[in-house]
Amino acid sequence: PSSMTYEQLITLLKGMPASRVEKAEVMYSAPPQYHVRGAAINLVLKGYKPGEGGLQGEVNGEYKQQKEAGGNGGVTLAYTSPKIDLDFMYNLQSNYTRGYIDFIARHTVKEQVYDVNQVTDNEGRSLTHTLRAGGTYKFDKDNSLNLSYTTQFSPDKTGDSHSNGNISESFNHSQAHHQMHNAALYYTSGFGFQAGADYTYFTSTDTQNFFDRSSEEVETRFISCSGQHIDRWKIYADQHHTLPQNWALNYGTSFTYVNNRNTQNYDLPEMQGNNLHNRIREYTYNVYAGFDKPFNSQWTLSASATLEYYQMQDYRKWAVYPTLQLNYMPSASHILQLSFSSDKTYPDYWTLSGATSYLNGYNESLGNPFLRPYTDYNVDLTYILKSKYIFQASYSYTPDYFMQTVYLDSNRLKAIYNWQNWDYTQDLSFTAILPFKAGSWWDSRLTLQATLKHDKASVYYDAPFNQKQWVGVGHWTHTFQLCRQPNLKMEVTAFGQTQSIQGSYDIQPVAFVDAALRYTFAKDKAMLQLKGRDLFNTMNPKTEVRNGAQHLDMNTKSYMQSITLSFSYRFGGYKKKEVKEVDTSRFGN
Repeated sequence: PSSMTYEQLITLLKGMPASRVEKAEVMYSAPPQYHVRGAAINLVLKGYKPGEGGLQGEVNGEYKQQKEAGGNGGVTLAYTSPKIDLDFMYNLQSNYTRGYIDFIARHTVKEQVYDVNQVTDNEGRSLTHTLRAGGTYKFDKDNSLNLSYTTQFSPDKTGDSHSNGNISESFNHSQAHHQMHNAALYYTSGFGFQAGADYTYFTSTDTQNFFDRSSEEVETRFISCSGQHIDRWKIYADQHHTLPQNWALNYGTSFTYVNNRNTQNYDLPEMQGNNLHNRIREYTYNVYAGFDKPFNSQWTLSASATLEYYQMQDYRKWAVYPTLQLNYMPSASHILQLSFSSDKTYPDYWTLSGATSYLNGYNESLGNPFLRPYTDYNVDLTYILKSKYIFQASYSYTPDYFMQTVYLDSNRLKAIYNWQNWDYTQDLSFTAILPFKAGSWWDSRLTLQATLKHDKASVYYDAPFNQKQWVGVGHWTHTFQLCRQPNLKMEVTAFGQTQSIQGSYDIQPVAFVDAALRYTFAKDKAMLQLKGRDLFNTMNPKTEVRNGAQHLDMNTKSYMQSITLSFSYRFGGYKKKEVKEVDTSRFGN
């Protein structure tokens, strides 16, 4: 359990070598003692084993070429012993981003129609440091205490945006500093008791220098300074009992407290009415109980229920989140799993502040202090054949769903990016995962999915929507063993998606192809890889809206195409093992 955001955890995991992973536990419906609702992957890291102790580690580096260069590199160290395990990780990432949007609209304002064509180019640069240090003290084989500290900071994140068209010409330069500190303490006992505390401090400061000249030659200049400061605490305790006749009982509780402060100030006197100073306090209390029961060698049942009280400012809500997992295994070649889970997703704190951000002279981004959390309910029926072929039918229903979409304001000539609660979104999906091998030289996996999506919002300004669409997705990965001496492999990945929807959006088909050449040497301790991403530059979605007076096209270039050269070397006690590769952020503005 962690109070770090999804993005921060992903960055941490990317800096960690795969050889540090002992095993990956995949759960379609995580039991409540993990303090994660819904699907989850639990990564268990290696501890001390006889013959593998002492100092171990890995160094890695990567050069990435897009329009401009980027890359990352770092070092991971681990020391394991019968009494103490220590680990250290440092990663430095230089990231370059680029985006392009051709925004074409027929914008109706008070019954007058305006033809709009705005082209926006965005570029960004960031240098991110991630550092983690942790240690586990083992009182004996069943009792241990773990303490870890993680920090991540981007001292000079810059972004430049230029927008040009028949509405306005805008220049937007931003500079930001983001910093995160996380400390976690975790105790495991030999009698089924576990407890932990987790604290995260996050702060960011952003400065925006904005200039716009409208088609009527009216100029606007301002500097805005915004900041966000977050303290988030989480404490939890869990108890497990093994009872007669193979019954297992689990129960526990957790408490999370968040103190969030947001500020935004403008230097232009006529805009100072938009200055923002607010504080958000958030409380979440959880208590749960559940059981596990193998009835025989074929049937296993796991069920639980979590009672939650949530409070944020004047919003208060009691809720119950049930989970269920039923496994039926008539033989080793046939496994049938039925799972039900429910979860709640909360808006990010900057959106709840209600702040306004000016993207250019035509596009604005608006927060929503009245945005409500949404709850999603998921049912999955999974059939696993011969431990490798997977077939799944799933259904999800999410009332009060929200996401950011664009709206053409009917009262002024502005396109507004905003967050609103919908009636619901629901998906009915059918998935097949089909691995295939040809000897030892070709290993592939084909994933096919068909989904019926339904998005509905009966109250969305003056532009309600109700859309349904079947969406097909294909993902095919290949690994070819070109030769064994030297050890040379080639990987090819192809992805394709048919036309899709997102609220009132119609998103045209997209696809990409990646390829990599991997050379492993020095007794499998060293690896050199050359990878090309989006080789044909086809991952550029086009979006249309034809919804009453909402008439627009967004042609987007994502500039995913890149060439990457990476290197890694393991030293010390790491041994080569075959392992499977394996909170949406509410921070940041």
